[in-house]
Amino acid sequence: MASLLICGAARSCCWATLVGQRRYKSHINSVSILQQFYNRLPIRKKYIKAIKKGTLIWDKGQVKIPPLKIEGYDPPKKCLSPLVKNRNNQYRGSFLNLRAHRVEFQD
Repeated sequence: MASLLICGAARSCCWATLVGQRRYKSHINSVSILQQFYNRLPIRKKYIKAIKKGTLIWDKGQVKIPPLKIEGYDPPKKCLSPLVKNRNNQYRGSFLNLRAHRVEFQD
């Protein structure tokens, strides 16, 4: 009877879980593959946070400002479809001199 109590106590102890290697997986701390990619980029932490937030984009090894949709101007050429041609009214000045009332990120 006493040996049954000792064995029962040993099973409920954490020693039995270490010997038996019974571990329960939890996905609380799992990190997605995309987040792993962003975390491994060779850039400063503030730029990684900005990329995750969406205020900057990662493009061919560089951190860039995303293309802007400016009221009264055509979108950047890289955002146009190949079927649309001759749209040459992109804004080429500096952002400080821009007088448009609406400026948004291009979707």
